[in-house]
This record gives sequence, structure tokens and C-alpha cells, in this order.
Amino acid sequence: MNKDYENVLEDLALVYRLKQQAEAHKKESDALLEGTRVLLTAEDEQDLYKKMFSVFKGLYNYQVCFVLENESAGKMRCINSTHPPLLNTVWQIDDTLSRAVKSEPIALFNIKQQATWQRHLSLFDTPVTSVLYCPFKVHQQHAVIVFCHQALGYYTQEFVDMANRYRTFTEQMAMGMQAKLMALETVRLKEEKAIVEKSLIDSEKMASLGLLAAGVAHEINNPVAFINSNIHFLRNVLPALSQMQDIVLQLAASATDDERLKVAEAAKQWRVENKIDSLSDEIADICSESEEGLNRVTDIITSLRSFSHDADIPDDETVNVNDCIAHALRLVNSELKHRIKIQQHLSDVPLIKGKTGKLNQVLVNLFVNAAQAMEDGDKLTISSFEEKDHTVITVKDTGCGIEKHALQKLFEPFYTTKPTGKGTGLGLYISFSIVEAMGGTISVESEVNVGTTFTLSFPTKLEDKKTAQACGLDTFDSNS
Repeated sequence: MNKDYENVLEDLALVYRLKQQAEAHKKESDALLEGTRVLLTAEDEQDLYKKMFSVFKGLYNYQVCFVLENESAGKMRCINSTHPPLLNTVWQIDDTLSRAVKSEPIALFNIKQQATWQRHLSLFDTPVTSVLYCPFKVHQQHAVIVFCHQALGYYTQEFVDMANRYRTFTEQMAMGMQAKLMALETVRLKEEKAIVEKSLIDSEKMASLGLLAAGVAHEINNPVAFINSNIHFLRNVLPALSQMQDIVLQLAASATDDERLKVAEAAKQWRVENKIDSLSDEIADICSESEEGLNRVTDIITSLRSFSHDADIPDDETVNVNDCIAHALRLVNSELKHRIKIQQHLSDVPLIKGKTGKLNQVLVNLFVNAAQAMEDGDKLTISSFEEKDHTVITVKDTGCGIEKHALQKLFEPFYTTKPTGKGTGLGLYISFSIVEAMGGTISVESEVNVGTTFTLSFPTKLEDKKTAQACGLDTFDSNS
């Protein structure tokens, strides 16, 4: 009977131990799952540490938790904490902390007796008494997670054993955190890079507008000037037209032949003085010229808007490359006309994805560069055509050309072949970045004293088979 009773007690003790082991494994599994969720859902470094501390809260229970990393000989620094005043505090490595870093978890019954702690106790809002050091290693670097509790002797050998069991978990969490932080840092760097690139693109765009401003103003001023002159002419002939209106009204009101004869003589005299036939022709010409001038101003303004106002347009906008070529040529017209012969060979080509303003910026840069490389009488040839599901644009000039050693650096930032003060070295780099962002490529071929050809190639918008309308005939020559 006694033996059976002892067997039952042993079985109960075994069941109890198994139950404890099962609960411990479940607790560890729950912590692992929660740790994985933390690593996946954390949005930034602060959020990551906050959630990590929450995971450890369920395991060790603490008032304050912080992480110490090696900083220099004999010193460690607090890199994160649930209690902000502890951040960046420097801790002397005493014998106890040294043993914890090098070996196993250590529980301190009363830290008020520790010299290292006496320097920092004033930073705590609530008094802490017992401490558990949990060492771990990540990327070959030693660190310690410190758990603090206000109860005297709270962290017993049971917690030390628990910390030993969870040491691998702690190190995996730490490694996961490092990987997550690196990923977050990469995202942050990408975001900062995108901001810098946008700033560079905007700055270069403004520089281009500044360079073209005088020419564009002149292009607008010419039609505005003759429209103003035409309006002045019309204002001057209005009194004569009013006289004719009075004569017509007098004729309608005439009741006798003498009155009508008198009005007729006045009409003949008006005709001699005002030359009605030529006046009608002049007014017709003025209306036609004014309409043409207003259309020119409208075209230039449309080109300016397409060049600069694309901030709210999605990157998958449908772009008509021939329209972009026409807009860019209008903007650089003052740089080219009367100097350079322009030839355009524009075919009906498929639409591409991107932003019209950005492609305009690339083309304006290429056209201005070509103009600066050419002498009076040289030729600029612009072509568009389809080649193997790609829309291709070529910009070919007969300018001075580029030396071979410079071709290899042409798309590098801040590299320029222009004299000091004449170029930033960002134009082609930004053009390269824009074309690459649109999924295209840009290449250059050049020979000194012969000329340079830039080739832009973009994948076509395959889901939309509609083609862009060419800006003129399929093949034609035009002078600026």
C-alpha cells in the first residue's frame, strides 16, 4: 500500500514537472510568436524597442528595463530604455556586471549596495531594488538587458534559470531587431535619397527656366507687342467707324431726296478720307495677325506648364513623346532660331508611361546642350520612331563633339565639359535619373569635330495600343 502511494506521489510529481515544462515552453512559444509579430509590424526604431520591451515584460516582469552595450574599456552605454532619463547614460563595468557580460545571467538581491548603481539611482522615478542581468551577443558584440524591480530580492534563481533558457530567444530577438533597424534605415535612406533627387530635379528645372527666361519672354513679347499695336490702330479707327454709323443712321432717317442726296455726299467724302476698302483689308489682317500671336503665346504658355507643373501627376501618366518634342522646342526656340537648322523626323509612335514635365526637362536639357555645342549654320536633327516594342527618340547635333575620356563620365553628377560657371554638371545626371525612373535608357555617341547623338529608349505602353499623333508630317525639314 505504501509503495503504491509512493508511486502515485512520484507520478504526480512527474506530471507537475511536465506541466511546468509545458507551461514554460508555451510561454516561450508565445514570446517567440509575439517577438516575430513585433519585428514584422514595427514602423520605426522607437516603435520596435517599445514592442520588444513589451514582449520581455510578459517574461520577466519589471518596473524599468534598459539595454547596455559596450562603449569603451570598462564602460557600457544605455542605448534604449523604458525610462527615457536613462538613455545615453554611461555605466562603469564592475565585477558583477563584468561577470554577467562574459558568462551567465545574474540576479542582484539589493542594488543599493552596488557603487555602479548608486551613481544612477536618482534618475529613477520609483525606487528599484533587485536587478536581473541578461547577457546576449549580437554580431559578435556583447550587450546586457537589465530588468529592474522595486521588491527586494524579487529576481530569484528561478528567473536566472529562465534567463538561461531564453538566452537564445533574446539573442534571436536582438539579431532580428538589428536586421529590422537596418531595413528601416535602408527605407529612411531611400526616402531621403528620393527627397534629395526631387530637390535636384526641381533645382535644375528652375535653372533651365532661368536660362530660357529671357528667350521665352522675348518669344512672348513679340506677339504681345504687335497685338498691342493692332489694338492701338483699331482704337484710332473707331471714330471713323462711328462716323460711318452716323451716316447710315442719317440715311435711314432721310425723308426727302434732298436729305438723302446730302447724306450721300457726306458718305462719299467719308470714303475718300478713310479709304474703306483698304481699311477693311487692314482690319481683317489685324484680326488674323492677332489671332496668330495669341496662339503663339498660348503654345508657349502650354509648353511652360507641361515643363514645370507635373507634381500632382502620377508616374503612370500617358506621355506623347512627339508633343513633348514640340513643347521643348518652343521653350528653346530663342537659343536655336536664326542660328541652327532644325530637322524633325517624327513618326507615329506608341505612348509611353511617365510624366510629361519630366520628359520635357530631359529634352530641353539635350536641346540646350546641343545649341551650346554648335556654331551658326549647324544642324540639329530630332527623330522619333518605334523599335522592338520601344519608343525611341534621337537628338543629333553637328557640334564640336565630346572627347572619348569625357564620354565615360558624362552622366556622373557634377561632371561638366563646359567652362567654369557655365554648367552645374547636374543636367545630364538628372536626365539619366529621370529616364531610368521611367523605365528607359539613355546613351550617347560622339566624335570630336563631327557631332553628338543622344538616344532615349522607352518601353511602350503595351496595354494601350493607341499611338501618339505626330507633331507634323512623318518626315519634314523646318527652320526655327
